[in-house]
Amino acid sequence: MYKLAVIGNPIAHSLSPFIWSEFAHQCAIELEYNKICAPIDDFEHVVRDFFANGGYALSVTAPFKARAYALANQHNPHTLLSQTANHLIAKNTLLLADNTDGIGLVADLRRMGRILKDKNILIIGSGSVIYSVLSSLEAEAPERIDLLMRDSSKLDDFVQKSRLVDAYDAKVSYDIVINTTPNVAENTLFNQVKRLSTHALAYDMIYTAKQTMFLKAMEQLNAEITQANGIGMLIQQAAAAFSLIFNQTPDVDPLYPLLQDKMNG
Repeated sequence: MYKLAVIGNPIAHSLSPFIWSEFAHQCAIELEYNKICAPIDDFEHVVRDFFANGGYALSVTAPFKARAYALANQHNPHTLLSQTANHLIAKNTLLLADNTDGIGLVADLRRMGRILKDKNILIIGSGSVIYSVLSSLEAEAPERIDLLMRDSSKLDDFVQKSRLVDAYDAKVSYDIVINTTPNVAENTLFNQVKRLSTHALAYDMIYTAKQTMFLKAMEQLNAEITQANGIGMLIQQAAAAFSLIFNQTPDVDPLYPLLQDKMNG
């Protein structure tokens, strides 16, 4: 039996054990998958103990993704731009870091029938999660990837790392708007978005059963938009990691209604 877990702080809300159990059942793989709430100042010790005691792979969530990258001694290409990892995998004497966030996002967009080539993409936020998806979005050849952020001084760092990145432009009509920021009343960024294309997609990386403040704001701007939350990205990034670890590709389609029911319940 394979020993896996998801590690974070907090972690009680995580749906990863359910997702991985469903994938394992599909592929006839026996695994034990637990939740680990690591103390903020003891993450590295907890990870080392996990692998020393037969752990096979760890899913990593906030706030430990950068520290997971630093802890690994081998890194897949998807980790390099963000220097973050959402999975750690035991490979003989090595600890391999991977980041499947970008793969998961693009796979979910494709599942919704979204072709990114030549499209105008807007990302709201300035955190490391943008770096974790940027190279995957670039690979789809959009027209532009603009950033709307509170602190515009951070823009230069993104521009240096991507030829497609630029500042938000109120004159541009965006085809896809992705939110990475908190849905709180103090967040004024949503109301700064002025133009959406006719069939635009508003995508909130947060997953919840309720319509988020971001999605409401985009709907008020254009009532015809398609709305989505991050549950699909969560499923797809887990599927990519599962394929990497076990060399089997699970069927993601049954997970969408199952997780939606789980959130609604």
